[in-house]
Amino acid sequence: MDYYPCTKVQLSLLVLFVINIVMLTNASFWNPAITETFTSAISQSTPLLDVHCQSKDNDLGIRTLKSGDKFDFSFHRTLLDTTHFYCKFTWGANTTTFDVYYKHKSPCKYTGVIATDLCCTWMIEDNAIYLARTNNPSPHDFEYVRTWD
Repeated sequence: MDYYPCTKVQLSLLVLFVINIVMLTNASFWNPAITETFTSAISQSTPLLDVHCQSKDNDLGIRTLKSGDKFDFSFHRTLLDTTHFYCKFTWGANTTTFDVYYKHKSPCKYTGVIATDLCCTWMIEDNAIYLARTNNPSPHDFEYVRTWD
C-alpha cells in the first residue's frame, strides 16, 4: 500500500492558495500604484525637452515636452520588487540618465512603513532636476536631485 502525505484535494487547495497569493500581489491593496510625473520647467526660448523612459520590459518612447508640458506613467512593482525604470533627459546639448524607480536605490521610493500609492513628481529646470513625493506639490515640496551631466 502506497503512502501519500497529502490527498489530491489538499494538493489542489494548496495550488489554488498559491495562485491567489500571486494574484493578490498585483492587487492595489498589496501592491499600490507608483506614478511618475515629469514636468518641463525649461525656459521657453530654448530647445524642447526630450524624455525617454523605459524598463527591461517596457519602452515608453521619447516624449518631447515644451515648457509647462507634463508626461506621466504608472506601474506596479513586481512580486520581488525588481521593477527598474530609468529615464534619459535631453535638452539641447545637455543630457542625463538616471533611475527614476529602482527598489530603495532611487530618489522615488517609499518612505513609510505601510506602502500606499506613491506619486513622484519630477520638475526639470534649466539648472537642475527636482523631485516631490506627492501628486500635487507646492514649490516647497521639491528637493534637489541632480544637475545635468
